[in-house]
Amino acid sequence: MDDPQLFYDHVIESMWLTLPLLVLLAAGLVVLAADVLLGRERSSWLPAISGVGVAGALAALWAVGVGPEPLYAYSEALVLDRLTFYADNIILGGMLFLFLISPRWLEGRWIPRGEYYALLLFAAMSMMALGRSSELLALFLNFELLSICFYVLIGMDKRSERSSEAGFKYFLLGSLAAAFLLFGIVFVFGASGGMTRFSRIAEALAGGTVEPRLMALGLGLMLVGFGFKLTLAPFHMYAPDVYEGAPTPVVAAVATGSKVAGFTAMFHVLQLTLDWAAPVGLWIALYAIVVTSMIVGNVGALVQPNIKRLLAYSSIAHSGYTMVPMVVVLARPDLWLGARDAIAFYLLAYTVMTLLAFGIVGSMGTAGEGRIGAWAGLGRRAPWRAAAMALAMLSLIGIPPTVGFFGKVALFRVAIDGNHLWLAVVGVLASAASVFYYLRVVVTMYMEEPAEAVESPRLPGMATALALAVAATGIFLAIWPLLAARPY
Repeated sequence: MDDPQLFYDHVIESMWLTLPLLVLLAAGLVVLAADVLLGRERSSWLPAISGVGVAGALAALWAVGVGPEPLYAYSEALVLDRLTFYADNIILGGMLFLFLISPRWLEGRWIPRGEYYALLLFAAMSMMALGRSSELLALFLNFELLSICFYVLIGMDKRSERSSEAGFKYFLLGSLAAAFLLFGIVFVFGASGGMTRFSRIAEALAGGTVEPRLMALGLGLMLVGFGFKLTLAPFHMYAPDVYEGAPTPVVAAVATGSKVAGFTAMFHVLQLTLDWAAPVGLWIALYAIVVTSMIVGNVGALVQPNIKRLLAYSSIAHSGYTMVPMVVVLARPDLWLGARDAIAFYLLAYTVMTLLAFGIVGSMGTAGEGRIGAWAGLGRRAPWRAAAMALAMLSLIGIPPTVGFFGKVALFRVAIDGNHLWLAVVGVLASAASVFYYLRVVVTMYMEEPAEAVESPRLPGMATALALAVAATGIFLAIWPLLAARPY
């Protein structure tokens, strides 16, 4: 921009559109400063400061709002559209939940409070920036920034060997994922004639001025990078070990916010191909990844004795479900609006029910984070907690009328509308197979007695967060008839 005034106006407008991200950045810096100035004896202020920061970012997000057309910031490096607006709300809502449950979970653990809360705030900022990325370099940088936050958070429990092992494994596989993503970006950059902005790449694809095989190879390599981040099979190998060893609130953030950001970014990448006759091989690869994820996730969960490993395999299956509309869009670009809305709705449903499940797991103390057998008799020891966990399990299955049911209906309807009936059938059968391992947790809580007396820890401060998650998971029992006929 040659005109200084135009440049100034553009910077101000860009800062306004990214105000929620700037609020989170400022909140993280304030938490770090407060940790030094207040000292350990006043560390109880840190979650409150963090919560205020997230609430401020949420208020800023609604102040900025979203219109019918996408809004671009920083020379089209970031975009604010309806999907990113929904995703940002889900991410910030999930972070508020994590800040509510973290103080109780952190009691007695050797984890530095200031760094923990600050890194969660920086991770939330990175998630929002990743979902908003509309330029190849911005996509890679935000991908890496989020990964760095989680490298530290996952291995932050200094007295836990499993936490250190989980952090190291996530680092190794995350580095490999970044290499695939960057390699794919290089091919896309070359195939499009040196374009990095998504809008320019889309124009090149629509105009037929790209090298199709090179572009397909680049998008395929980028898909591999996203596959690691989203725990899609066969790129899921690290997930069970990382979920088992990492701090439970951090695992909840990885399983929800990280995936919300990743799926949002991935949808924007695939949206580039709407006006391009993508090679059949790319569509087949995506189809195979989706089907494999649904099968591997559910089969792997069947034999897991550990609750966190079970939820890890469960997340692999749910990643496969979420990918269904993306497969349809690649073959039927005319359905992209319905696919976008279905993905946004399911990300909300998945986040709510997964946070509820991990919130209950975190409330059970060290014993409850291990073998499922430790949950025996919970229905009599802590009936409200058992009922909340049962609701989370039923919603993850997709039992009507929970939010999980309506979310899966939204996804599979897109497949049916796009004449991908078999993909919907595979998804339904995979969901049916998940009944066994989800109900195993419910049966253990209500129909088995513990081998020895187990004490259920009290929940000061955590009960509010869990009550909110229960309400969000079951809220569609009451308001669903008032919604539009389409479930998304």
